[in-house]
Amino acid sequence: MDRRMLGKTQEELSIIGLNLEKLLVSEDAYEVKRYLEKFILRGVNFFEISLKFEPKDEAAVFPINLYRDQLFIAGRSYSKSGDEIQQDIKELLAKFNLQYLDLIQIIVKTQEDIHRILGPEGALEGVFAAKNLGLIKYIGFSTNKESIALKLLESYDFDSITFPIDWMNWYTGFGRKVISKAKEKGTGVISKQNLIKKITKVNEEKGISDLLYIPSESYEEVKTTIRFSLTKPITSILCSSHIDLLEWLIQAADEFTPLDIQEEENLRKSCEDLSKVFNPKNI
Repeated sequence: MDRRMLGKTQEELSIIGLNLEKLLVSEDAYEVKRYLEKFILRGVNFFEISLKFEPKDEAAVFPINLYRDQLFIAGRSYSKSGDEIQQDIKELLAKFNLQYLDLIQIIVKTQEDIHRILGPEGALEGVFAAKNLGLIKYIGFSTNKESIALKLLESYDFDSITFPIDWMNWYTGFGRKVISKAKEKGTGVISKQNLIKKITKVNEEKGISDLLYIPSESYEEVKTTIRFSLTKPITSILCSSHIDLLEWLIQAADEFTPLDIQEEENLRKSCEDLSKVFNPKNI
């Protein structure tokens, strides 16, 4: 599997990363172990863990420990204070039997979160302290909101941002400014992806669009999703899809070729109805 450099770091991540949440909660420990070993051997070196994830058995995370030196492990934290995020990092290390995290991702949802994170005794101070202790190597954040992403990118030189880059949002104008700012700052971009598709019902009278979210139903749908995101200047797609779709995910990554001009135009046209009523400024 291809790898790409994460921003200004010297770290190369597989173009597909796996969020372990659904793997760790939906299957038995030995099934998870089998899948993890398989994906690592197929070239996946990027995984994300969180305190919300409860390994059912040590066997479930054994491959992460066995191949640790070959992997890039990111941890996720919802804490906003320095003391709390340091505690999160220590608990993540203990739960997954790790000595350090390659990346800590601070989850940011509101403008108030930004003030708490950047303020005195905020999360950023906490991760600085953890970094000085050798518990983490890099600092990033994760958000779904464009305004928050742009504010944080202006406020500090983060090593990475995790943000949804998908074709339906892109062609309504959402995400372009984030990519541009991250490129300007040298910040690595990781794209969130759940391998779901959006079915749009446009109500022009009310000026709204109802979005129905359902799992991708074919390999071609998964492949299109992966090809679009990887055609943009991102490092990796962090996927949290159900285990049933992961085979398609890995296959699509192995077969990746950039979209050509006509393919991009076809995707853009498919979003025309949505763009009439969708206002990315509201996100």
